[in-house]
Amino acid sequence: MHSKFILTVLFASMAYFSFGQKGIISGHVKEKLSGEDAIGANVVIDGTSIGSTTDISGNFSFTVDAGTYRLTTTYIGFQKLTVDSLIVKAGEEVKIELQLDSEDKQLQEVVITGTADKTSESFLLVERKNAVEFIQNIGAIELSRKGVSNAEAAVTQVTGVSKQEGVKNVFVRGLGDRYNSTSLNNLPLPSEDPEYKNITLDFFSSDIINSIDVNKTFGANIFGDVTGANVNIISKKLFEDKEFKVSASLGVNSQTVSQDFYRADGTNFLGTTNRNVPISNLRDYSFDHSFQPSKVSGPLTNLNLSLSGGKTFSVGQNTIRTFLVAAMGNDYLFKKGQVRQVSPTGGIRQDFNYSKSDYNASQIALASVAYEFGEGNSIYYNAIYIHDNKQSVGNYEGFTVNGNDDITDPNAYKSFVRRQQQNNNSLLVNQLISAINLSQNLKLDVGGSFNVAHGDEPDRRSSFYVFDGDGYRVNTNSPAFNHRFYSSLKENDIAANASLTYKFDEESNNKITIGYNLRNTSRDFEATQFNFDFPTAVSVSVNDPDALFNQQSIDNGTFEMETGRGTGSKALNPFTYTGDRTIHAAIANVVFDVTSRLTVNVGARYEKIRQEVGWDTNLDERNPNIRNDNTEVREPSYFLPSLNIKYSISDDNIVRLASSKSYTMPQFKEVAPFYYEDVNVSSFGNPKLLPAENFNVDLRYEHYFANKELIAVTVFYKKIENAINRVQVASAANELSYVNTGNADAAGVELEVRKGLYSTINKNDKNTSLDVGLNVSYLYSKQDLKDVSTDDLAFQPTNKTSALEGASPWLVNSDVTFNTQGQKGRSLTTALVFNFFSDRIYSIGAPVGNQHIYENGIPRLDFISKLGLSEKLSLSLNVRNILNPNYRLTKKIDSGANEIISDYRKGITTSLGFTYKF
Repeated sequence: MHSKFILTVLFASMAYFSFGQKGIISGHVKEKLSGEDAIGANVVIDGTSIGSTTDISGNFSFTVDAGTYRLTTTYIGFQKLTVDSLIVKAGEEVKIELQLDSEDKQLQEVVITGTADKTSESFLLVERKNAVEFIQNIGAIELSRKGVSNAEAAVTQVTGVSKQEGVKNVFVRGLGDRYNSTSLNNLPLPSEDPEYKNITLDFFSSDIINSIDVNKTFGANIFGDVTGANVNIISKKLFEDKEFKVSASLGVNSQTVSQDFYRADGTNFLGTTNRNVPISNLRDYSFDHSFQPSKVSGPLTNLNLSLSGGKTFSVGQNTIRTFLVAAMGNDYLFKKGQVRQVSPTGGIRQDFNYSKSDYNASQIALASVAYEFGEGNSIYYNAIYIHDNKQSVGNYEGFTVNGNDDITDPNAYKSFVRRQQQNNNSLLVNQLISAINLSQNLKLDVGGSFNVAHGDEPDRRSSFYVFDGDGYRVNTNSPAFNHRFYSSLKENDIAANASLTYKFDEESNNKITIGYNLRNTSRDFEATQFNFDFPTAVSVSVNDPDALFNQQSIDNGTFEMETGRGTGSKALNPFTYTGDRTIHAAIANVVFDVTSRLTVNVGARYEKIRQEVGWDTNLDERNPNIRNDNTEVREPSYFLPSLNIKYSISDDNIVRLASSKSYTMPQFKEVAPFYYEDVNVSSFGNPKLLPAENFNVDLRYEHYFANKELIAVTVFYKKIENAINRVQVASAANELSYVNTGNADAAGVELEVRKGLYSTINKNDKNTSLDVGLNVSYLYSKQDLKDVSTDDLAFQPTNKTSALEGASPWLVNSDVTFNTQGQKGRSLTTALVFNFFSDRIYSIGAPVGNQHIYENGIPRLDFISKLGLSEKLSLSLNVRNILNPNYRLTKKIDSGANEIISDYRKGITTSLGFTYKF
């Protein structure tokens, strides 16, 4: 008892002496006319940087030395408010209530210092709280705090979202690429990859991201081809009068830095390439590049550079905001691992050890111009160019039945496969977006975009040699085992949105919106593969394959070149498929307050779709007597209702309910019978694939605490009719295709917590805080696995039901952030970021006897630290993948044992960087 008393007196004395010479200024800022809290208002001591920004309740607090001050408050759209002769006494707190007048009340002197910063966690949390519909978002400040480098890494910080290794893009509530959609500033984006519906999210560097909305419920404003989530990226804009910033970082990977790293001949540091096919005669060996990869000289360091800047101009009473970003980066990753194929009884079909050099180079440019005029009117042009180049050289050594199938022969485990690949992708985005207030109650929003995506795979080289005891010989089992492949994709995407909103009054949420959406997507894809047909197995040097693959070998008959069309007159005609999809949509949306606490949003969307896919490949069943036999046309229409209900138990306790219907259209690649080969699998499309229809229900409870603090619990259910899966169909070659497999159900619970553990201010105005974030989701999923009668493919699953492919029952995202803020820009932010997913199905078990292939669950831990040395200069240290787990796929065989199908590590990546603001 005495010790507690002594400690109490001691801490009270420490507090008294710490703050004895200082006082506190605190208060509340609100809008005078509406009475609403002013969130993000700047309250500072005039002529200094001492001050604070109001939180989500409009409150602020900061310490100052005892004295007399002039206090200035600024807030976008409102007049500057100044309080003179504010007396602060030592050890006392001065509380003030500030009310701001809108700009339209003209004073002799009005100063507006900037616009609301919509990247802050506080602003986004308020936006989420005030919205009628479900919102989950993550802003640029949170991305920086967690060391997130791109949009893909960003969305995996959101509850219920995960990344599957080896698969582009993300899974949301167990639903992968085909069930999701991607947009930029609420306008849809095309895909740059023939294998995928959505553009690769890691295209979008955090340099150009303002915030990201992950919409897991769907209203009338979102195109209906979605049931997992719509990922909407909001591009960066200028929030200050002017800005110019330079950033750079250097990094190394622990398992890459000391390795021999190889790059395919013809590739380079920047990733620029020539997409043209060089062969015009199968008797001329006129390839531009060698079969032999080159060793990279110099340090294998990851370099990232970024420049950004902008300026605000006044034009009379109006404003023009300009913003530019230019960034580039590269990444080296060396991997060693296993890749295998096993039969249900454990028999080995393939068993390779491999080493792989992966290199990625990217360049990004953004330019935006916003013209703001009148009362809240704006016209905004946004242009983005992204170039992304991925290169790899993989050497695989071991056993395969496609080489020497006598597993008892010691030489059978010395087969050698080399695959050299380059994927060169680019995206050009053009957007024009306007918001016009036609009257006090009537608002017109019009936006349009024209986007062009290119996805090229120029000169993929595949070599396959077998060992005969003395040396290597080319594998003659198939001409395609040694080949060069060229493909090119171009996708144009045109979109337009127009909506008219009538708001009944300023005091309520009551409003009605009608609108129209248009989207046209056209894709042209072509590919040519040059196979090398050897009549006899001839010797080849692994380290000098060009001694064999040359013009002389064609001239003397050692091999001849052929394509997938053979050697005839049409041999050089590429395999092609084209796709064209047009969507017309009418939308209606009504929001009304039933009571002061209950708000209902009813939406309806009608979509009329026409999708045409045509192809000319060696897999189609063309009948020359039937016109358009190689074309598949679909013309469905959908009525898509949606409902959102928001009930505010109190200002900080909210219950939400959402329900909607959506659909999933088969994508161009899933329909076109084009055959695509990889080292381990090959796939082709199914022209008779049917669309899926989806039904979604979400229920959420939210409790808001102080600034940036929240707890939310969500329960959800999804039903998918005619679910689409990529599965292994009955064939002798491990071929995959796309089939309807019956109905699927998914249900789960998501928990989201953001909490400040403590926050203090010492006598030197040093703010110290410790914050924690936690996202946990549990998912139950079940889908039918059956061979439907609506297509001609034979799907023979081992099990009648399974969980959804890519659906982890458990997902955990967590972060702990320690932050200190001192005077003159001195600061330290340090975060530990943890992610975990439990075991999930990677590939559905088929044909009969084969069990599912599982991706084993892994933990990931990152350390992020940023040190502010001044208001202009900051340093950063990032250590990623600290635990360096094994990325492993396994398959259960008849004996009950789990056989490894794939296994490798990624290493630990450490980087140092700086940012300088001018």
